[in-house]
Amino acid sequence: MPFGEVTITLEDVATLTGLAIDDDVVVVDIPDEDWSAMCLRLLGRAPTDLGGGVIRIAWLRETFDELPLSASPQTIEQFARAYALSLMGGVLFSDRFGGLVHLQYLLLVEDWCRAGRFAWGAAVLSYLYREMGRSAL
Repeated sequence: MPFGEVTITLEDVATLTGLAIDDDVVVVDIPDEDWSAMCLRLLGRAPTDLGGGVIRIAWLRETFDELPLSASPQTIEQFARAYALSLMGGVLFSDRFGGLVHLQYLLLVEDWCRAGRFAWGAAVLSYLYREMGRSAL
């Protein structure tokens, strides 16, 4: 990076995070399904204070704190989704409010094979620039 340059590029994101930048575009289709029903289907449980399609990251960490030793493959997937959702809301797609993550991101890890083909680095950089514009207002 030349002296004085402060622009973050896709190559910077790929180098710093190891995330893909040239795979499938990350697009979320908001479901017709109720958010609570989606949580039950993909996580195996849903918080009681679910509102507006957002979930507290603290609830995810408390609820999915320790994977049982005799966990079934389905339970392992649910815990992995909860961890991924926590990572997305707390690191990759965090906002100025913090502590909450929108459940739309849960749909991105519904199918692990599909999730592995996304250009996560490009999505993170796009989100970063969008949030920088919002927080400057």
